[in-house]
Amino acid sequence: MSLELVIKENTEVIRQLIATMQKGKTFTPDTSPQPKTECTDKRTTGEIPCLDDQPLPVAVALAALYGASGRELDLDKLAAAVEVTETATGKDRNETIDTLTMALKGVERATQLHGTGVFDLAIQILEHWDALPGITERRAYAERLLDTPKAERANVKPTKPKTTEKKQPVSETKTDEPKPDVAALMEQGRALIIEKLAPETPAELRKTLDKFGLKKLTDCPHEKLPEVIAALTQLADSLEA
Repeated sequence: MSLELVIKENTEVIRQLIATMQKGKTFTPDTSPQPKTECTDKRTTGEIPCLDDQPLPVAVALAALYGASGRELDLDKLAAAVEVTETATGKDRNETIDTLTMALKGVERATQLHGTGVFDLAIQILEHWDALPGITERRAYAERLLDTPKAERANVKPTKPKTTEKKQPVSETKTDEPKPDVAALMEQGRALIIEKLAPETPAELRKTLDKFGLKKLTDCPHEKLPEVIAALTQLADSLEA
């Protein structure tokens, strides 16, 4: 019987009692109030246990061990769930059960739920376990589920973490220009100047260097060196024509 129905019936009985006392009559209630049906673990008597009565760690263990079928609770399932939550042996403990239990114990509203409520919450968190890598993500997801009406929780998915990927700077040109071999170009220019240009046409050599604002070849910036060497090569070729 639901709590609301019990309160309603008790209220009616009290009303009848007050009315009877006022009339000076012996009170006999129209209906006898029915006590709340207890559904607890009766392993010693063989009675079927109730999921709603199970504490948070056991409800979590049932969800992790049996999935949705853990809702149909029996003595064997309950015994297995209790054993895994109460064992003190490290090798017999279940890491998933322990970590999920710890996560839900940090969610105040989850600790106030009956066993069935914790079980339902655990089932959905376990369904998205791989997307919830840490205790912070699991607690946040549990809070989101509790903020959502139960009928709509199946549509609530974990929030994907934001990625902070650094964008590579876009080059102004589609292809990078190869860097000139400064040493080789400088050696080529010196050879042209010493062997051909300076002995045969010093005036034209000076004009060519002046064109680039250079007093000597070693003053040339590296990025302009290919252009200067090309001009010197052209001048040397003209001497042979």
